[in-house]
Amino acid sequence: MPPTRWTVLPSLAAIAVTGRDARSFLQGQLTNDLLGLERHPGLLTAACNRSGRVLEIMRLAACADGILLIMPAALTPAAIARLSSFVLRAEVSLAIRGDGFVIAGLLDAEPDPSWTSAAAAAAGLTMMIASPRRILLAGSRPALEGALNAISQTTPDDWHRACIEDGEPLIHPQTVGLWVPQMLNLDLLAAVSFTKGCYLGQEIVARTQHLGQIKRRMLRYLGPAGLALQAGDTLYSDDSLAAQVVTAADSPQGLQLLAVVGLQYCSELLGCRPGGTELVPADLPYAIPAPDAEAGT
Repeated sequence: MPPTRWTVLPSLAAIAVTGRDARSFLQGQLTNDLLGLERHPGLLTAACNRSGRVLEIMRLAACADGILLIMPAALTPAAIARLSSFVLRAEVSLAIRGDGFVIAGLLDAEPDPSWTSAAAAAAGLTMMIASPRRILLAGSRPALEGALNAISQTTPDDWHRACIEDGEPLIHPQTVGLWVPQMLNLDLLAAVSFTKGCYLGQEIVARTQHLGQIKRRMLRYLGPAGLALQAGDTLYSDDSLAAQVVTAADSPQGLQLLAVVGLQYCSELLGCRPGGTELVPADLPYAIPAPDAEAGT
């Protein structure tokens, strides 16, 4: 097991949703069931538009006076504006956490029994479990540095690569509203509840699930170092448009990326231009349903 490492994640920010109706309000806005939040700190969920397309993917944590939504900082202004439009008479307030509030990521941390929600809270931090090897911590910089001073530091790029290896999608500003949750494997990541009550876009998401209309899935690919690919870029199988990049991370060891792929191309090499074959399929830590199973026949 590699040693535990940590890094500040400046690309992430937190929205604090507070007030007596905070939970019931978010229950009607997000894809997951907030009843599981205490059992799963760091609950993964998404916000969709009325067409069931994902606008943000976020992790949730209970805080003293409400709920924290952890998401890319670039998406927070639009998220607050949209959520605020649905508040109406609910007793809810939304605000971006500032004043030195920092989010950090720990890699290969969970096997250490000292990392518990109670221990984090005692240090003035909020802990969210992201995967068997990734933990998010949120709080003031002095509290973070005090709790992590004996741990080696790493970089945000290392965290991003670990997210890709774990098959966790990320919505960028240029990919807002492109995909339904199942195309991003959010149903396979337990980020969608099909038994909770209604939320924005729920009818489309449920119909997609139960009528077998999932024709695209997110897969992982490897490529040579230095291949410049960004979220939203298109990928090809020979001359056919086959996929679209969800998120990518380059390193001297090579490129890793997640892409939403037409299931007919799921076992093929892909290229960033017609005829190119630079990208090869790589494993995910969870199983992708076979294409015939997705067809509902």
